[in-house]
Amino acid sequence: MPTKTIRVGDTTKPDPFTVAIIANPYLEAPWNSGTFVPDPIRTNQPAFDSCVNYIVASLFGGLAGQAERLLGDLAIAPKVRVLSVFDPGVPSGDQNSLVAQDGVSNLLVPRRDNFKPFLAQHGVEADVAYAVSLSQSHTRASAWFTTDDDAGPGNNFTLDGKTFSHRHRNITPGTIAIHSSATSMTAVHEFGHALSSYSNGAVLDLYVDSKLGLNNKRGRPIPASFATYDGVVMASDPIRDSLGYPVTWQSYHCELITPAFPALMDNYWMAPGGIPEHCQHDRITRQFLMDRVRAKISR
Repeated sequence: MPTKTIRVGDTTKPDPFTVAIIANPYLEAPWNSGTFVPDPIRTNQPAFDSCVNYIVASLFGGLAGQAERLLGDLAIAPKVRVLSVFDPGVPSGDQNSLVAQDGVSNLLVPRRDNFKPFLAQHGVEADVAYAVSLSQSHTRASAWFTTDDDAGPGNNFTLDGKTFSHRHRNITPGTIAIHSSATSMTAVHEFGHALSSYSNGAVLDLYVDSKLGLNNKRGRPIPASFATYDGVVMASDPIRDSLGYPVTWQSYHCELITPAFPALMDNYWMAPGGIPEHCQHDRITRQFLMDRVRAKISR
């Protein structure tokens, strides 16, 4: 069978919170060209299976020395279903291409609109989905946020006095394109983006001077308070741990859980001692993502 259960999740529910990991059948090369070529991963199941094992280990805090254990929380881990899909027999064409090669960089780009129908053909509905590629030229991962079902139920929360919702379901799942050779915190970093939401809080990259988002604000001087999340005031990070804010930046971030190490959405490759696995999410990102998972597993 093309679909394999890696973790069963909450068996008391017909649709538990689900992470899907798919072997990408075809690459669009380059992105937006309408040209599709076979992805080498479709004929290399050992490479795919190895990447599945890596992704699962990283999501549940199983890497050597890993500090961030988001899905590894004992109240969450048993509720999370993980499925893999390896189906090399699907025909070539737009609908079976889940990953594109960017034309101006080495980014792999998830073709987000294709994930839900592709998974539906395999009897899968996902909250977050990875597409694994063995591209010979593009190795850098990227992700798109979730498009929430804002007409459906959710768990409300407040951010700086405004009300948002951790929606239980999606219109389009959070999507990730990742290379089969990915290591360290790449899978967890991209999961942070994908689990977040276009309409209810977007988790942004912190290694660039980003726009306004759930975990990034802009302005100088940096205020003492970063945000008020569900009535709890969270402090700003005035110095950006050991990295420092470039003098040209307007971005500033939330306080760190481990001040000696960069936030997981920042440049974790610059962690002291060269150990990215010691990096964790900053305080607001951790709380937001945990609350979002809890809302979804409660549906």
